Amino acid sequence: MVRPPLRVPLNSYTTLACPPLSLAYLAGTLLSKGFDAVIVDAVGEDPMRMTPSANPAFLRVGLSDEELVERIPPDTRLIGITSMFSEEWPLVREVIRSIRRSFPSALLVAGGEHVTAAPEFSLGDCRELDLCVLGEGEATLAEIALRLSRGESVRDVAGTVVRENGTVQVNPPRPRIRDLDAIPPPAWHLVPLERYFERGLGFGLKRGRSIPILMSRGCPYRCSFCSNERMWTTRWIPRSPGAVIDEMATLIDRYAIDNFDVYDATATVRRDWVVEFCTRLIARGWNITWQIPAGTRTEVLDDEVTRLLHRSGCRYLAYAPESGSTRVLRKVRKRLDLVRMKQSMRSALRSGIRVKCNMIVGFPDETPAEMFETTRLCVELAVLGAYDLNMGPFCPYPGSAIFDELVAAGRIPRLDDDFFDALASYSDLGRTRSWNPAVPDWAMAMARIGNMALFYGISFVLHPGRLASLVKNLATGRQDTRLARALSDIVSRRKAVRLQ
Repeated sequence: MVRPPLRVPLNSYTTLACPPLSLAYLAGTLLSKGFDAVIVDAVGEDPMRMTPSANPAFLRVGLSDEELVERIPPDTRLIGITSMFSEEWPLVREVIRSIRRSFPSALLVAGGEHVTAAPEFSLGDCRELDLCVLGEGEATLAEIALRLSRGESVRDVAGTVVRENGTVQVNPPRPRIRDLDAIPPPAWHLVPLERYFERGLGFGLKRGRSIPILMSRGCPYRCSFCSNERMWTTRWIPRSPGAVIDEMATLIDRYAIDNFDVYDATATVRRDWVVEFCTRLIARGWNITWQIPAGTRTEVLDDEVTRLLHRSGCRYLAYAPESGSTRVLRKVRKRLDLVRMKQSMRSALRSGIRVKCNMIVGFPDETPAEMFETTRLCVELAVLGAYDLNMGPFCPYPGSAIFDELVAAGRIPRLDDDFFDALASYSDLGRTRSWNPAVPDWAMAMARIGNMALFYGISFVLHPGRLASLVKNLATGRQDTRLARALSDIVSRRKAVRLQ
């Protein structure tokens, strides 16, 4: 299993260098079936090496292609490559080509969010690729490995799109895995975890030795800007609270973990599940923290639940209001009550949990007046006491309903490297692409920067102790906010680039 290097915008405020949970799960499944498995984590092997990429607007994080290929055992017959984010596809494609040159007869399989969203394109754009796995990959990859070991054809494996005799064949979908507790645990022993630990790398805040964990899979909501439905369908399936606690116990014992980053698309769907999990975790008496940095729902987070979250060690929650306009929220199918969300945030803040808000500006038919409603919400959130704000531009991710609408309207004429480069503006404040015909690129950039400056300016004025806390975070390396994480990442990246 191969994780390619990261392709990070030069002006990015995060590197997203975090342990590859998906590959650890896939490798764990292969090992449980009796197959040998190796993870080549090109990021984790050298996460602070940053070199220029083919496009000067991006940096390459991790190993070179040559070093990556050298780490693949020479007798390998099946090589899986993960392709999570569409903006990284140009680099992933070149990595696949490098692997093919050294392994001309191996079966090259790709999976992940991008490949699931655009399998036919991926096979057409990268002729060296043999097969795409759609959605969750454990059962599909295990069947591919079994068939390959028996000398059988893999052309009709459910849940795949295959190149066969020059044509592309889309096979029937594979049903979702219903019993998540039955999935073998992630094979973390195959990942260079210490390299992540020693540098405090991860998706959440730096709070000691952190590792990712999943409590559930899928999301029952159908936001039109999100590709989740293509990847997971709309079925939300949780693990049992006891199984999650047992996995945490194992990781604490084996790796001395201090903090868990919850990677769920939607972690807090059922109140009874959250209450049981927190109650069990509190009973363990561990001195650990956990956080939900990717965003979650608000419906079950009231005073009682947020107090339980804090008592169990939860210190950071990301909310995703997306827009301050109720019309825009309805248009993008974001089922959210802004009043209820703000009540939930107050509960979390009263309980001592740091709150981040993810916003999107520049939906294709959003008006300037509706963009101003989002600005007004940013002010309200700062006054309310939220700690962090991320103001991203709308990006038409393949697999989302809005992407399909823009393609049908001819506004995305083709998928090429320029298109994928534009998607990376989400994490690049220095370069913003607008997909709204009424708002030029420069105005979109100003809206992003202006809203974040307004939010943090009000926050620091109303809560002056936060500026001192930010300085302390930067001095000590321990982070309490996403702003501290972003600034720390920028400094680290600049130092790393100078040392190359």
